[in-house]
Amino acid sequence: MTSETAAKTLYWQRWYILLLFSLFTMWSCAIWNTFGPIASSAEQVYGWTDGTISQFTLWGVMDFPLFFLPSAYLLSKSLRYSVVAGTSCMFVGSVLRCLPLWFPSIGHFTIFCHLAAFINAIGGPIAMSAPIQISAAWFPPNERTRATSISQMFNALGVGVSYLLGTLIVSEVTSEDAKHSHGEVDKIINETNGAFNKEAVQSDIEILMYVYAGVSTVISLLIFLYFPSQPPSPPSNSASEDRMGFMAGIKSLLCSKNAWLIMLTYSMSQGLVQMWQSSMVINLTSMDIEVSETWASTLGIVISFSAVAASIIIATFIDYFRKKMKLAIAILLCLSGLIFIFCTLITEGIISFNHVSSFKIVMYVLLVTGVCLSCGCAPIAFEFCVELCYPVAEGTIGIWLTVWFNILSALFFGVFQIPDIGTRWLNYVLPCSVLLPLPALLMVKEDYKRSKLDDVLSVK
Repeated sequence: MTSETAAKTLYWQRWYILLLFSLFTMWSCAIWNTFGPIASSAEQVYGWTDGTISQFTLWGVMDFPLFFLPSAYLLSKSLRYSVVAGTSCMFVGSVLRCLPLWFPSIGHFTIFCHLAAFINAIGGPIAMSAPIQISAAWFPPNERTRATSISQMFNALGVGVSYLLGTLIVSEVTSEDAKHSHGEVDKIINETNGAFNKEAVQSDIEILMYVYAGVSTVISLLIFLYFPSQPPSPPSNSASEDRMGFMAGIKSLLCSKNAWLIMLTYSMSQGLVQMWQSSMVINLTSMDIEVSETWASTLGIVISFSAVAASIIIATFIDYFRKKMKLAIAILLCLSGLIFIFCTLITEGIISFNHVSSFKIVMYVLLVTGVCLSCGCAPIAFEFCVELCYPVAEGTIGIWLTVWFNILSALFFGVFQIPDIGTRWLNYVLPCSVLLPLPALLMVKEDYKRSKLDDVLSVK
């Protein structure tokens, strides 16, 4: 090891920066999926439909085509200003939903929820794209994939947090009187007259809005007070090298075959799986087997937290085999695809169970395992794309991958707007999402450009 390599200093603040950003991206995602886990309750209280619930989440993916270029440009200029801008959108969006609650005379809660969803989602490109820029700026090569996985999977964890908060705070509606198109919902009974207690559920939802706004305020304040773009000295040789300018980087990606192929692999395998997670309550409660919203929500919580843990473990392992990323992604997609095929056979009734308890156990095991394997690909795909496209800036690459992720997600939620489309098509989303990208992945020509630079400069 040369004196140049030995002089690289690692700062403990890198973990604090990673924690702050991870909390921001997690909470922003939880706000985005606020109403998915409490769909039945919210629909009964406010007269919404499945289309209304999906529209709230659809704003998150519709914002990307509008704001991905400004976000990419801002990331190329300053990581700090980018993250502060993203947290500001999260703060404004969460507080905006509370205005009709603080000032009832304003009314129009539904309109404020749409506006809040739109504003919160403006920070989405930064929340989803900055992880690889943070790992490159603050972490050494043997920690980069792990750091990327933590901040990236905390974004996905936001879906689980939204399920957890929704389940703990909002009472479940479950009555024959409260049945609607996506399945059976249970009922809250008023002890005096047996009627649906709308006021109690509405109060729960209002408390949930306050929780989101309060935590957003704390996270935004902490990031505003301290969040530098990079440490005093770079953690690796490649971190000290100049990257392509914004426009040059965009042109390079557009002309790169590998960039297109890895984009297809990432956007399909991650976008569709995560969008299905946000709609899994609608999917699972619409089956012939009667399962409650609470059961489906609890499953969503378990899936999200398990996927985060599995992704970090897989990424830590890959840090020791940084030049085997293509093989790792292929294995993970194949295994998850096989598991998801069994899930489809079950949801289609081809494989049946005599007891609901057996169905629940099998679906728990299959869905948790399958999603853990598929989500484990996400940080590897991000880091692999950086290796393939170096010296394009990490923030630009993050935007490149996530904008297509969100375009595909917009198409997913757009399907809900088709009249009488039903929910059966959701049964096929998971296996298709991880198996269809495999041909594109196999066509990628491996070239670990950034790692070569680190290896060459560290051996003199």
